[in-house]
Amino acid sequence: MGKERKQELPYEETEESFGRWFRETAKEKWQNYLNGNERGVPRDEIDAMRKFLIGHGTKEEVQTKLDSFDLRLLPHQGLLKDLQVQRPNLKLDP
Repeated sequence: MGKERKQELPYEETEESFGRWFRETAKEKWQNYLNGNERGVPRDEIDAMRKFLIGHGTKEEVQTKLDSFDLRLLPHQGLLKDLQVQRPNLKLDP
């Protein structure tokens, strides 16, 4: 992600929070996942990152992942559907 934006978290994050630890520990893999570069990453790690994105991802992280699908409509729609069910208050840009 070329430019860094202040992220609005869907929860309060503290020094001890899992989200903070995850973003720092898995930073490179996380950024690769968000940008659609999942080559060489085990399927179980991709599944874990997807679950983290749905449950704890910021609006910016979710939007980055959605944008990474380009013309792949099925994964895009699947993620949107899961987000609507689990985080209906998350408002995404059209």
